[in-house]
Amino acid sequence: MTDPVPKPTLEDITAFARRHGLDRLPPEHLARMTELALNVSELGRGLPRPAMKEDPPAPTFEFSRPDDR
Repeated sequence: MTDPVPKPTLEDITAFARRHGLDRLPPEHLARMTELALNVSELGRGLPRPAMKEDPPAPTFEFSRPDDR
């Protein structure tokens, strides 16, 4: 069994938003993103991705901190 993914902090989400050009979002939006991040990540990992013969393997969506690489 894999270790549970830690819930991201507000600082994690703020850094994520900054990396993706969303640094002008109001604080309440960042707080809501923090609440939803783990659920969205779990949902994304569970979505089936049917492959076509010509396509490379589909990426796996997962929340990660930059220092996890």
